[in-house]
Amino acid sequence: MRGRNILTAFLALAMFGFHAAPLQARDASKRSPQELFEALVQRFSGVLLASPTRSSPAPDTAVVLLEGKALPLGSRLQSTTSLRVLTQEQLVAEQRAVFIIVTQVGAQGPDILIDYEIPTNASSGTLRVQDQDEKLVFKSEDSYRSGSGSRATYARLYGGITCRDDTEMAFRYNFYALSRESGRCARPTFPESSSPFEW
Repeated sequence: MRGRNILTAFLALAMFGFHAAPLQARDASKRSPQELFEALVQRFSGVLLASPTRSSPAPDTAVVLLEGKALPLGSRLQSTTSLRVLTQEQLVAEQRAVFIIVTQVGAQGPDILIDYEIPTNASSGTLRVQDQDEKLVFKSEDSYRSGSGSRATYARLYGGITCRDDTEMAFRYNFYALSRESGRCARPTFPESSSPFEW
């Protein structure tokens, strides 16, 4: 009986130690770019899958634009059902208003840092990505809200471009610049100035 009690106590202790031991996490820096970007657009899905205005259609897929030091990642990313990676020319041709710009992705120890901008809600910043229990977790390192920054981005991409009816940009421009719910272009081209009087 005493031997059985000792064995039972030993097994209980072993089981407690097993459950208490932390799971081994992988290095986030060893994740593929595809995994990182799939998780990134999921992190911001509430914004990237939202309509640019109350009455305009919502996008079916999150749109990613690579710029700056992130441009070389384009060859390692594939468009899927959850994200579309567009060049600047493709983005402008489709007149997208809802998208995330990624300008830099780099490793810092086991973590990944991502610099991003989402002009549709005037947000930008740096995210730290960590691999915790084999799940990618995003933590904000820096976060900013800037209406002037958003206007500057839209003016940089679309300034002087001919507006097309019923595009995301037509809806967005009418709503924010003219307080109008309409997809019909209010002017032939988008403003080249980032002035709040223009956008």
